[in-house]
Amino acid sequence: MEAEGCLADLKRGRRAALEIKEITERMLSPEYKGRVLVELLQNAHDAHPARDGGGRVEIVLDEDEGEHGVLYVANGGRPLGYKNFEALCSIGLSSKRPDEGIGHKGVGFKSVLQLSAAPELYSVVGSTSKAFDGFCFRFARDDDFEWLADQAAPGITEAAGQLRANLSSLKVPVPVDDVPAAVVRFRR
Repeated sequence: MEAEGCLADLKRGRRAALEIKEITERMLSPEYKGRVLVELLQNAHDAHPARDGGGRVEIVLDEDEGEHGVLYVANGGRPLGYKNFEALCSIGLSSKRPDEGIGHKGVGFKSVLQLSAAPELYSVVGSTSKAFDGFCFRFARDDDFEWLADQAAPGITEAAGQLRANLSSLKVPVPVDDVPAAVVRFRR
């Protein structure tokens, strides 16, 4: 578990998790400034088989939803598999070979931090799924670090603050059980 490793490293005086957080938030995300939509579109494109030239991508900006609006990017390509999930929760590790699509460096998705501290992803198990029954998760919000600290270091009051300060939210996927109605419409 990332949280346990982070806290153990901090006890030993190591700051590996903080280094990853800084690389993600201060180097990678700003490096892709202004490219968020392009990066999300590339990921959606790469989910489709390259050889048939088909595929469907839908992008919707709902300016009335949430405090600042919500951007939705959906595709009809391959479901998000475990290797994709691992790659999204890692830095610089892609589940794609360079010849498999546009994106393959494992960093472009991190640009979403310019729009949201806790992006959400919803997937299906297979093409015949009627609902989002695959990987459905978001990345940690500030209040998730309290729960995470209780799991990783029960009774240590400073653990949540240490995790919040040192661990990138993109290393902490949080399952989403209830798919929002606005997302359910994309299953079509």
